[in-house]
Amino acid sequence: MQIAEGVYSVDDTGFVNVYVLARPGRVVVVDTGIPGTAEKIVACVRGAGYTEADVTTIILTHADPDHSGSARRLKELTGAVVAIGAADAPRVRGELPIKAQRKGLAGIVTRAVTGFSHVETFDPDVLLHEGDTVEDLTVLEVPGHTDGSIALLDRSGGFMVVGDALRGDNQGGAQPPSEAMTYDMKRAWDSVRRLAQVPCDIMLPGHGRPIMPGASDKVAQLLQDLHPER
Repeated sequence: MQIAEGVYSVDDTGFVNVYVLARPGRVVVVDTGIPGTAEKIVACVRGAGYTEADVTTIILTHADPDHSGSARRLKELTGAVVAIGAADAPRVRGELPIKAQRKGLAGIVTRAVTGFSHVETFDPDVLLHEGDTVEDLTVLEVPGHTDGSIALLDRSGGFMVVGDALRGDNQGGAQPPSEAMTYDMKRAWDSVRRLAQVPCDIMLPGHGRPIMPGASDKVAQLLQDLHPER
């Protein structure tokens, strides 16, 4: 599905969004869905008039397996480099559990939440930090959902990919991050406040429909309604 000029959402990826960004002569994929999604991403790339060889970079907004589960396979199919927020890199490498336990809970069982039990580990090629630029996208660190969650701002295109820092509803509105699946809600709300201050017409969440138009205003309204600053 085309969302805006050069911005596509991959069809049939279940409960998680995968985005294909078409640039002149190349393609960027943001998040890869659960294991088994790589071929669907390639089909979307071809539908946009490109080939898998045109995919130069795969960017992961965070390490959760519903976002990173097909990264290794997609890298094999395309030869693209894989980039992720530095703080989440140990999880996709297998050095830490793929999903951190939320503070105050007994723990989160990945299999029960995501519906699959095995995710292939891999070594990312690029570790991203605040202020970095990757494929003309500016990196913003938005921790809370995970330690290494990032958002990606495309100033020229008026959109921002926000991963699980926000969710979208069915009317183009903004919803808060999932409390059940967020590691640190205090930091998550701090990240939502930060996103509300970035002028942006379209925000592309990891779950739900795009937040548009006037995304920044909608996030500011969300804060006012649900979590005003004290």
